[in-house]
Amino acid sequence: MDIYEIDVEHVPAQWREKIVVVPDRDALNRRLAVEFADALETKQAASEMLTLICPVGPVDYRYFVEEIDRRRLSCRNLRTINMDEYVDENDELISKEHPLSFRRFMDEQFFSLLPEDRRPLPENVLCPDPKAPEKTTQLIDEIGGADLCWTGFGITGHIAFNDPPHMLGESTDLDDLRNCKTRVLRCSDMSTAQMAMGGTHGNMEIIPERAVTMGMYELLKTKRFGLIMMRNWHAGLWRRALLGPVTSAFPGSLLQEHPNLTVTITELAAAPPMVDAHQDTGEEA
Repeated sequence: MDIYEIDVEHVPAQWREKIVVVPDRDALNRRLAVEFADALETKQAASEMLTLICPVGPVDYRYFVEEIDRRRLSCRNLRTINMDEYVDENDELISKEHPLSFRRFMDEQFFSLLPEDRRPLPENVLCPDPKAPEKTTQLIDEIGGADLCWTGFGITGHIAFNDPPHMLGESTDLDDLRNCKTRVLRCSDMSTAQMAMGGTHGNMEIIPERAVTMGMYELLKTKRFGLIMMRNWHAGLWRRALLGPVTSAFPGSLLQEHPNLTVTITELAAAPPMVDAHQDTGEEA
């Protein structure tokens, strides 16, 4: 059977108990917020640090704030690492004033919404350094991997800015992809086009050409990894990632190898992908 025709109920047994289907994005984000707060509370009780790798796009961190507030938790024992960030022509992080700054997004959608005395300490709000990307790798190695990461991926199967290596001028060897580390790169044309469609309403000129990104090496060391899919065009992506071959041509397929992966999918993304020449925009009705 074609992998794109397989219903969630009929996925291979090894995936059946890992996949949870929720009604919509609200339910998805509430589920993530509870998982996050549970982990934070557990670490807090043990006086330990919780390390979270933070993507921008698939996660609505305002739900995290609501759950933190409901439980009266503190984020003083939370360390966050931005998954990636755009850089300018000098390979410096773009200013937080730039409308596409991922650091700005995290401030506006997460940290600034917390009471000041319950925010993460400034030294624990991290972003890969384009001038010293190896520092992120060293931290991940020192702590044995982040505790949590939830992510979706783009149309090419990219996680962070780890597009298929042939699009980046990198080695297409699968082991090289598994072991690619935090680095500065030129964003693929596909990633830029996707940002223009989803983030700038077609304004491609405002999108920086380069970024610093965590590599698959650091991402896959995460102790608990969550794949989240919520849009109709995600329907084909999670099927290719989980049911197709593990290949450098689709980096998300490497998640098949993660020992502690969960998959949360909205009903919209769970449906078999539709093929229609009129080009559905991906918006929910």
